[in-house]
Amino acid sequence: MIDMASQPSSPANVEPMTYGTLPWIRFAKYLVVAGLVNGLVWSLSLGYLKKAKPVYTSELVLNIAGAGQGVNVNLPDVGQAITSTTTAYGSTADPRENYKLMTLGPTVLGKAAEALDLTEEQLGQPKVKIINNTTMMEITITGLTPQKAQAKAWAIYNALTQRLTILRDNERSQRDRAIQAAVTEAQNKLTSAQRQLSLYRSQSGLNSSEQVSNLISSIEALRKQRAELVAQAQQSGDRRQKLSATLGLSPQQAAEALLLQTDQQFQAALKDYSTLTLALNTLLETRGENYPDVVETRDAQTAARTLLLKRGKILLGRPLDQLALERLSLDNSNGSGVKRSELFQQLVLADSDYQGLMGQLQALSQQIQDLEKRLASLTQKQSILDRRLRDLQIAEAIFTSTLAKVDLGKSDPYGSFPLLEIVENPSLPSEATAPKPKLVIAGSLGGSLLITLGLTLAWWRSPILRFSKKAMRDILA
Repeated sequence: MIDMASQPSSPANVEPMTYGTLPWIRFAKYLVVAGLVNGLVWSLSLGYLKKAKPVYTSELVLNIAGAGQGVNVNLPDVGQAITSTTTAYGSTADPRENYKLMTLGPTVLGKAAEALDLTEEQLGQPKVKIINNTTMMEITITGLTPQKAQAKAWAIYNALTQRLTILRDNERSQRDRAIQAAVTEAQNKLTSAQRQLSLYRSQSGLNSSEQVSNLISSIEALRKQRAELVAQAQQSGDRRQKLSATLGLSPQQAAEALLLQTDQQFQAALKDYSTLTLALNTLLETRGENYPDVVETRDAQTAARTLLLKRGKILLGRPLDQLALERLSLDNSNGSGVKRSELFQQLVLADSDYQGLMGQLQALSQQIQDLEKRLASLTQKQSILDRRLRDLQIAEAIFTSTLAKVDLGKSDPYGSFPLLEIVENPSLPSEATAPKPKLVIAGSLGGSLLITLGLTLAWWRSPILRFSKKAMRDILA
C-alpha cells in the first residue's frame, strides 16, 4: 500500500494557502520595506536640515579691459616713434582664462588665506565663471556668514590684483633692461657717427653742403664778371688800336714821346737843335757849305743833336737815331703839337686801360680756375660728407625714437596683463545658499514617490508578466 502521507500534496490542497494567506504576508513585507526606506530617506533629509550649517555665497564681477590706443609721435627732421598697446593675446586666446587659472592657483589663494589668517582649506575653493560674449568674469566664494563670504571675496580680489602688479613690475623691469641695452647701443652709434663726421670735417675742410653751393655761386659771379671784363678789354683794345693806327706809333712809342716832352733838358736841347737847324737851312739858301758861318752853325747843330740823342738815350734807356727822334718829336711851335700830344696821351691811357683790364682778366681767370679745382675737390668730398650726415641723421632718428618708445611704453603697462576692473563689488548675501529646506523636502518627496512607485511595480510584477506573455503570444500568432 502506498503511504498517502509520503506523497506530495496536490495543487488542490496547496492553492488555498497560496492565494489566501500569502498575499497578506507579501503586502506586509512590502509595506515594511516601504516604511523603512521612506523613513530612512526622510530621517536623512531632516537630519541634514537639522545638523547642516548654513552657507552663504558672495559674488564678485570683474571686467578685463581691452587694449588701449596706440601712440604715434612724429619728430620733425628726425623720425617717427610708434608705440602700440595691443594685447599679447591672439584672436583665439582669452586673457580671462589666464586670470581664471591665476585665481584658482595656490599663489593667489595662499595670499588671500594669509590676509584672513586662514588656511587654504578654510578659505575654500572659489568658482570662476567666464561670461560668454563679454569681457567679464564672475568669482563666487562661500562662507559660514555673509560677512565672512564677502571678506573672502575681497581677499581673493586683492590677492589677484597684487599678483598682477608683481607680474607687471617684473615684465617692466625685464623690458627696461632690454630697452636700456637698445638705448645704449643707439647712443654708441650716435656718438660714433658724430665723431666720424667731426673728424672728416676737420680733415677735409668741408663743413656743410652750403660751402659747395656758395662756391658755385662765387664761380658763376666771377664768370659773369670775366665776361664783362672781356667786353671792356675788347672795347679798350679797339680804341688803342685805332689811335695807334692814326698816329702811326705804338703805345710804347707814344709813352716815350710824352716822356721826352716832359723833360726840360731834352726840350731845351731840342729847341736849340731846331733853332740851329732852321738857321743852317736859312744860311744854305744864300751861302755855300764851306762858309765860316755855315760851318759854325753846322757844328753847333751837330753838338745840339749829339746832346739831344744823348739825353734821349738816358731817358729812354736805348739809343735814338734821327728818324726815331723826328717821329717822337712833339713840336709845339705852331700849335699842332698840342693836339698831337693829346692823341699821344689818349693812346697811352687807352693802352694803360687795356693792360689793366687784361691784368684783371688774367687774375680773374686764374681765380676761376683755382676755384674750379677747389670745386672739383669739394664735390668729391661732398658725397662722403653727405654719407656721414645721413649716417648721423639715421643714428639720431634711431636714438630719439628709441627714447620716445621708452617713455611711451612706460605709459601703458597693461600689454601682457590687461587692466582688471571691478564691475560689481563682492556682494553681502542676505540669505544662505545652502542648505535649502524647500529643495531638500522636494527631493525627499520625490524619493518617496520613486520608492513607492518601485515597490508597487514589484507587487504587480506577476500580473504584468502574464499580461506581457499573453500579448507576445497574440502578436506572434
